[in-house]
Amino acid sequence: MIREAVKDKSYQLLPLGRDAADYLRVKKKRLTDSSERDYEACLARFAIHFLDLELGDFEPPVGTQRLEEFLDECWGKLEPRTYNKNLSILRDFFKFQILRERLHGDPTLAIERARARQVYRTTFSNDQRRAIIAESENRRDRIALRLLLDYGIRKGALQAVQFKHFDHQRKRLTIFTKGRKVRELPIPHPAFWMDLERHILDVGAQPGHYLMPRTKGNGAATTADPRKPMGIHGMHSWWYRQLAAAGIVEEGQTSGERMHKARHTAGQRVLDATGNLKAVQKLLGHTSIQTTGDVYADWDLDQLAATMRDVLMEDDAG
Repeated sequence: MIREAVKDKSYQLLPLGRDAADYLRVKKKRLTDSSERDYEACLARFAIHFLDLELGDFEPPVGTQRLEEFLDECWGKLEPRTYNKNLSILRDFFKFQILRERLHGDPTLAIERARARQVYRTTFSNDQRRAIIAESENRRDRIALRLLLDYGIRKGALQAVQFKHFDHQRKRLTIFTKGRKVRELPIPHPAFWMDLERHILDVGAQPGHYLMPRTKGNGAATTADPRKPMGIHGMHSWWYRQLAAAGIVEEGQTSGERMHKARHTAGQRVLDATGNLKAVQKLLGHTSIQTTGDVYADWDLDQLAATMRDVLMEDDAG
């Protein structure tokens, strides 16, 4: 119902829907396409849930209680980050209304964020990484897998890669990542560029064509449109086909090994080889080195263990 309401904009006929539409019109200038979809889905659900209420009905403290009950009902049993994301959307929505003097008090001010659970992160072993790349069906797949497993680019960045983004002279790739950030990624591996050049010749790729094109059909009847990027579901299916070919997952399995694991694998390989957390930060494009440190905390524990062994051995020798 929410999906249909967003698609046909019917939620905007409701009192709160009109306020949401006004907010999104202004906010759109700062949102990525995926963020805009998340914001609209949250606010459409909000407008439909309170279809008989208006903005003034959310003055605190009554408005706070209404919002808490709404958040708990919709996202209380899901992952804390999902709850917190939607709370943040509603918080910004009400801040917007207060700044425009349509509301006096902020009903989200007293609502606490859900406590985030510690994330258990894993990486592919060196043997698994080599197998995934070696068993890839064609050069295009090998190129894409190296970008994921060796250079740690995100799924969304891989979707957006066009052949014009490759700088063959300087051996770099311009990538477009989350938050509309643009950065250059150095790719010094000669085999990568050999595969890329052969692939461009084989398929007659044009600068505006996508590395991962949208496909239609199944099996031998599959056709690709290089002028359009592969969709989310297409990327998901492609990824699990590569894992199945390498024997990482069972044939037909479509869960349990997220593509983001490749990103952690790339970062961990650089850290294990160099011990340079700053290099990992630059590779993965983290704004803050604290983010990199938090993700790769296990390496810090290994270093601590090694340090403690050295200290204790000195004590024993003494």
